[in-house]
Amino acid sequence: MIYDLKWELSGKPYLTAKGSLVAAISRAIEQCYCITPELSTSGGTSDGRFIADICPQVIEFGPLNATIHKLNECVGVADIEPLKLTYQRTLEILLAT
Repeated sequence: MIYDLKWELSGKPYLTAKGSLVAAISRAIEQCYCITPELSTSGGTSDGRFIADICPQVIEFGPLNATIHKLNECVGVADIEPLKLTYQRTLEILLAT
């Protein structure tokens, strides 16, 4: 059999090593949610692939969302304040180092 195959790379895979950003958000998550975060790539395809070449550290953090990428995507109002505090705390930790 003869095949004609065309392949396009839509985003290179990447891996962010542990560094200041990973440490800062991990610490902020511990402080804001009282849990130890798990570093994982099990969340599916990452939009981080589009900026990984120009950013030395890429992380993704946000609300759990059953409606992500669906019609009428939404986030619970109660989830917004802890997220805001986590992002704020991450910046405070980064700026203090």
